[in-house]
Amino acid sequence: MVLRVLAIAVVGSALACGQESRGEPSREYVMFDVLFLDRDNATNNQPILLDGQSGLNPGGTIFTTRSMTPTTGPGVRLFVGEHGCDETGWEVGYWGVYGWYGDVRADVPGGLAVPGKLGKNVRGWNSANTVQANWSSTLNVVELNLLRSEFSGGCEPSSPRPSRRCRQETEIDWIGGLFWAGLEEQAALQVTPFATRPSTAYRVATSSNLFGGQLGVRGRRTWDRFSLESWFKAGLGGAWLAQSASPITDSLPQQFQYRPGRNASDTGMGFLSTMNLSAIYRFTDVWGLRIGYNVAWISGVALAPNQWDFTDTTTSGTGVRGAGGLFLHGANLGLEARW
Repeated sequence: MVLRVLAIAVVGSALACGQESRGEPSREYVMFDVLFLDRDNATNNQPILLDGQSGLNPGGTIFTTRSMTPTTGPGVRLFVGEHGCDETGWEVGYWGVYGWYGDVRADVPGGLAVPGKLGKNVRGWNSANTVQANWSSTLNVVELNLLRSEFSGGCEPSSPRPSRRCRQETEIDWIGGLFWAGLEEQAALQVTPFATRPSTAYRVATSSNLFGGQLGVRGRRTWDRFSLESWFKAGLGGAWLAQSASPITDSLPQQFQYRPGRNASDTGMGFLSTMNLSAIYRFTDVWGLRIGYNVAWISGVALAPNQWDFTDTTTSGTGVRGAGGLFLHGANLGLEARW
């Protein structure tokens, strides 16, 4: 249905252009950026490793879920669109970040303890030698937008007609559309109880899918070959969340299973907003170099470390904690073509 509405809008724009004998030509554009984004996580700050004091009366916290802040993640952004001659247009875009990874490790022979009843009941988890926690994450976002554009200055710096070129132009795009955001994460708490025994782990994977609508605005100011562009978009939608945990066993010869693998799913609300400020230098009539800075906020997602449940009951690990969020910020560098 959405694709049909978009197709009707594009066809209608083309027909309007054909009916206008003196109408301005449409403007197509392609934008490609390489992204380098850091993230700060709105995760609960629960302890995941304690000072075990050789298994007796676990004491102070050694690290928590926030100790695994992922490193800078590389990504890409690609948008393709058109400004029609009747001041309407469309764009389709994708952006994603891959390779976020964070970990933390502690080595205290016989002096480390996993918290809660689970840590006390799994053999070796209340007096471990080594504990390592790691967290990896991938984000993908797809957008489908309609545009309502305003131009001032009557200029087209990339126009093939010299009479249409001039030194200054202002462009404003009012944006309305749909988005999908998918966040996939894995977290593992790796415990080595004794030097002579293999390690065991508590692994959790989460999947968060947000579907919704968004509104925004984008402005662009051109001075001859230089342009400054900025946008802000905010979207609200439904969220489908899922988590799965691996079975928890000990590393002794009997391989006793303390907790079977468990899965859960839930629904909720999610929010996505993005902001960008980029400077562009046009080195030909079509091609330009882009460099800028980005800020984004995503909420209502299930972060993998939040799903660790250190209680030890029949319902432990059977829910989804979906109140997580992440704040992203970082640079972009890329190319654009406008014709």
